[in-house]
Amino acid sequence: MKKIMTIPALRTRQALAATLAALLTVSFASGQTGDAAALRRLQEENAALRKQLAEIEGRSRPAPAPAPAAAATPAARATPAATPAATSMATPEEGITLLSPFEVNTEKDHGYLRTNAATATRIGMEIQKVPLNISVISREFLDDTNVRSLTDLFRYTAASAGDTRFAMRVPANEATPQGAFTMRGFSVNTLMRDGIFRYTAYSVDNVDRVEVVKGPASVFFGQGYPGGVINYITKRATFAKVPTSFAFLVDNNGGDKVKYDHNVVLSKKTAFRVVGAWEDTVGERRFEYKKAFNITPSFTVVPFESGKVRVNVDFEYLKERFNYNDYDWIYSDFAGWQSAARTGQYGTSTATLSNSIAIPGGTPVVQATTTPTVAYATYINNKRIATGNLSLPAYTVVKRGGYYIDKSNATIYDEAFNFTSRGSWSDNEVKVATASIDFVPFTWLSGRAAWVRDVSNFNNFGNSAVTTPYADGVHWNVGLSAGGSGYYRETKTSLIDLVFQHDRWGTKNKLLIGGQKSDWRQLYLGKAAASDVNLAFLPGARNATSNPDYPVNPKVYDFGGVPVNQVIRQRDGTIKPVRQIYTNWDPGAEISPDISVYWQDDRNALDGYRPTIQSMYANYQGSFLNDRLTVLAGYREEKRWERWQDQSNNFPWYIFTADMITNPGAYPEDVWGHSKAYQQTIPLDQKGRSSTAGLSFALTKQVNVYASASRLFKFNSGNVGGFFPGPGLSDELGVYQSALDFGGGRFTYQGQVITSVAQAKQVMEAKGAYAQIKNEAGTNVEFGAKLSTTDNRIVGTLSFFRGERSNQKLDDGAKQSNLEEPFNFSTTLFAPGTYGYNTRNFRWRTTDLKNRIEGTEAEVIWSPRRNFQAVINGSWLWTAKTVFDKTRAAPGSAAYTASSAAAKIASDIYYNARLENVPEYRLNAFGKYTLTDTVARGAALGLGMRYSSKAVVSRSVDWNPLAGGYQSGDYVVFDATIGYPWEIFGYRLTTSLGVYNLLDEKYSEGSFAQSPARNWLMTGTVRF
Repeated sequence: MKKIMTIPALRTRQALAATLAALLTVSFASGQTGDAAALRRLQEENAALRKQLAEIEGRSRPAPAPAPAAAATPAARATPAATPAATSMATPEEGITLLSPFEVNTEKDHGYLRTNAATATRIGMEIQKVPLNISVISREFLDDTNVRSLTDLFRYTAASAGDTRFAMRVPANEATPQGAFTMRGFSVNTLMRDGIFRYTAYSVDNVDRVEVVKGPASVFFGQGYPGGVINYITKRATFAKVPTSFAFLVDNNGGDKVKYDHNVVLSKKTAFRVVGAWEDTVGERRFEYKKAFNITPSFTVVPFESGKVRVNVDFEYLKERFNYNDYDWIYSDFAGWQSAARTGQYGTSTATLSNSIAIPGGTPVVQATTTPTVAYATYINNKRIATGNLSLPAYTVVKRGGYYIDKSNATIYDEAFNFTSRGSWSDNEVKVATASIDFVPFTWLSGRAAWVRDVSNFNNFGNSAVTTPYADGVHWNVGLSAGGSGYYRETKTSLIDLVFQHDRWGTKNKLLIGGQKSDWRQLYLGKAAASDVNLAFLPGARNATSNPDYPVNPKVYDFGGVPVNQVIRQRDGTIKPVRQIYTNWDPGAEISPDISVYWQDDRNALDGYRPTIQSMYANYQGSFLNDRLTVLAGYREEKRWERWQDQSNNFPWYIFTADMITNPGAYPEDVWGHSKAYQQTIPLDQKGRSSTAGLSFALTKQVNVYASASRLFKFNSGNVGGFFPGPGLSDELGVYQSALDFGGGRFTYQGQVITSVAQAKQVMEAKGAYAQIKNEAGTNVEFGAKLSTTDNRIVGTLSFFRGERSNQKLDDGAKQSNLEEPFNFSTTLFAPGTYGYNTRNFRWRTTDLKNRIEGTEAEVIWSPRRNFQAVINGSWLWTAKTVFDKTRAAPGSAAYTASSAAAKIASDIYYNARLENVPEYRLNAFGKYTLTDTVARGAALGLGMRYSSKAVVSRSVDWNPLAGGYQSGDYVVFDATIGYPWEIFGYRLTTSLGVYNLLDEKYSEGSFAQSPARNWLMTGTVRF
């Protein structure tokens, strides 16, 4: 349903848009008239200040030692505001600054503008000359736009979409992205911290800048998706003068946060920096919160006077726990659902909720209710069938908050309702140690070696449990969601990069050769066990009316020590059954139940992995024709080894060892809690290759045109047949033997008579069941232009691109059916109750899938005056579709013609709707103007606008975007900021206020959960 905007709201939106346009126009006009003189004055003032500073420094310290001959040609000096990666190789006392090729030169950087980046090529390079689309988000812009999380990065980023359900998702890994946010139409799982893959907990508190590379970049950073790479560049110790700062933040919900940043030069060879933050905030929804603490100390050491060696050591510790809303009111036809649950319309079930308690030697006690149990999706499907409208969407309108009926039978609309069950939380603990050394032994050779140890411990309580309503409008089911899950991962990464430089005959050449090795141990921790003991801590556990089982089994419930008459009263005054506290909650009359009282924080190890990934890569950069032509080429080969699944049960007493699969008799299953089939995972020896090539040519000193093509990959795991190979009893060989046993030593399979296990294996090998699933592939082809005026007032990029993702691993439903795979779900090949009987023995997979994105995007960073800056970007993705998919019958095909009516509708939606979470249009602008001549001199005013067209939530009939199903996006949102610097007792302070979603737009940036309502954040910062 299209939202209807009131006239006042429409006029307010138009006024804000006009204000933003006027701000840009006036800045441009005034910049053309008076800014040249102002710029000259500023340059003269800066020159005078530099001269005075040099005189002071010359009087206060001895002259520097002569520089070695090998370093006689100075590179450009980094500015005091240099990023961590740009910290010079020399100490402040030296007269020469050696800039490592791995560093970025920040000489021209100011405000929102960043002119160099290292993420795209692993070597610091001028963005203007890189034949890829690169966006660098500065610390200042992160603060001005209130970026607190990963998905916030996409609010002012073109060709992207966020995910409002991201926070409560489980962590990503090399194979699976976290959440559904997209860049250039594809999911993103390549999330880096200083160029190294990061598993979880992407804190932005210690970030200096974020570099975003659009399109494939796996040639430099390993396997990934075609959408791009996000690389967080953290703050590190520097010899530049960085003011110490304390910041206190408070928001409209009453939360508090403190940030601290202190950099100190301990000696002429050592610098130290510590960045930290403490947070205790609450959200706009009931029971939302975040409690977090992080600290990042770092050292930079330049041990030799030559400045040719620099050592960085840093440690990051982060601990956070949070609960965020993960759902919203999606029940568009609630009235119809309510009526059908009562009357049985459309053949809808009128069954009600009840639970039965067995009494030994007696009649079971049934605790009945009037709460209808029919699911909303079931009602809608019944309605489709009864009305003949098989394309009817289930969800057409989404509203923030929820509806329920209070004690007076009045309907309450509660915008603060939190659908994430109370007591559910996600917890992260991250410890990262990093050591790196940069060295320049010769003018023609530079190098970097690094070692990183990343230990991440993620624990989710409630496993994103969601509370959902029943059809009566009174009661809700508080999702317990199986008690939660957890992930433990320890990653050790080491790398070495060498850069060879050779300038000859007017050409400049750099060749980077490097290697990286990662070993990690990852454990999946399953849910806690559940039994009647879990009820022991709940009100009513020891009350015979609430819990009829208590008189029979008192020891089970005495464990919790709940007083006998501590019970919950329902709205009619009766005692609530303890087993219905969660399954039949009444928000209009009862306190929201906390699921952490039910579940215990305990985990069983279910799965474990210990793979090794090793990669080698080469990257060439050449500059020709007096630096007008830049050539970029790269190649990467990556290998992965995995031999067994590493699972720890009851550490430290029982730890899995590598010989378990070869000597299973020594490890009984009833002792170690595993089966040989589980341990006998597919031996993995995988290899993948990535490549990229591009050209950039300077038409003028200000305009470059470029073109590039890239290929990447992502490892797929498993075999095409979808089984664990033998030998063993619980594997495919056991399936063959079971069929032989039932058939008296023979059976017929697809017309062939099978008389041995070896023959059966040969037949399945011929069908391709044992073949390794091929790697997923991604491609990107793009061309465009980059503009950078001589004075850097306008810096921008325009690009046109096509990206494709193919070979995605999917279940082949048709081939898994008994019709195409007789071993599956067979009641004729196996004896009842024997191995293989009536089950899916072969989970056939396919990679016949290709998705395509085509479009254009542009971004401009505009600084027409020294006191005004703006970021403007937009995108048009005219193609976002599935080209082919073996598991879906394409319209017009023979399979489509033979499909049922419902299957045809599903195919029509799948092939004719856009890919999920890919808006066709994005337009964003954020500008900041600083007053210079009035009594309010120094005050900064910021205004931003972000627009997105609609984005598909799901290409399914329930969300059918072709028939009016709800879509995210479709919003215009404004943000505003104001800041003012002042001084007291010699301390420099800045107070700023940001109001975000100024008009309180009801919208979703991605998925269906609604984005935050209007909110404000006030920040007080002191620097000294």
